[in-house]
Amino acid sequence: MMEKTKTTLDQWFTLQAIVDYGGFAQAAEALHKTQSSISYTINKLEQTLDTKIFVLEKRRAILTKQGEQLLELSREMTNKAISLETTAKFLNKNINNKIKIITDTLYKNDELIKRVGGLIKSKKNYDIELDKKLLTKSNIMALKDFDLLITHHYIESLNPILLGEVEAVLVIDSNNKLKLHQMDKVVQELEYIPQIVLSSSFQDTIKSIQMVKVDSIETAITLVKNSVGYAWLPKNRINEAINDKSLIALENTFGKMSYKFYMYMNKNSSINDMIINYLFYSK
Repeated sequence: MMEKTKTTLDQWFTLQAIVDYGGFAQAAEALHKTQSSISYTINKLEQTLDTKIFVLEKRRAILTKQGEQLLELSREMTNKAISLETTAKFLNKNINNKIKIITDTLYKNDELIKRVGGLIKSKKNYDIELDKKLLTKSNIMALKDFDLLITHHYIESLNPILLGEVEAVLVIDSNNKLKLHQMDKVVQELEYIPQIVLSSSFQDTIKSIQMVKVDSIETAITLVKNSVGYAWLPKNRINEAINDKSLIALENTFGKMSYKFYMYMNKNSSINDMIINYLFYSK
């Protein structure tokens, strides 16, 4: 008789979410569950395995050595489960040839749109929807209706595929006197200027007196041009503004800064490798 498992995929996905989102409360928010439900799931997992997975240090949940090993093994196992479901969909003769691609507002998708156009011409049996929207880590976890998702957010439990990266440029408005200063002096002065924030990846680079979070690069550019503050912006989206000198790029002493973009596949999608290769990797 085949032995049955005593743990569930939900328990392992919950473990991964706690680590990826930085705690029980954050995982509860991302998974749309109560914190007590998250705690119960982990307690049950620990009891089943007779292993301590987390310990509390200064009110933070820290993985034990055994917990770190289980986390790594669980990722392999859940990846295989997702792959199994995807493969199973290809066995279904009634597959709906519909592709929905979501990109976040930071991603320059001109090339993607061109390739989608080519796909539409060559694959008459596919319905394609391309949607651009503001994405946070929490609402990415909540999204269900998509096949491919492209964002600068890195979420390990969702098996990110790195598509590429774009240099991040530190910019101010053309009238800002900081363009005349040495960079070490500039950094000191920037602490007293609001930072226009598109991505949390850059909000702690310089400790600014105020942060203004925005949902689109167009809004960020407009605010910087109007002397509201400074921002780290993807170079490929602001070349025109830099060339016409409506934005000034400052020298960067922080090392290479970049926006990295990742692709995520919906585990319930039946999209195949041929389509993905055509959209993202073919020359």
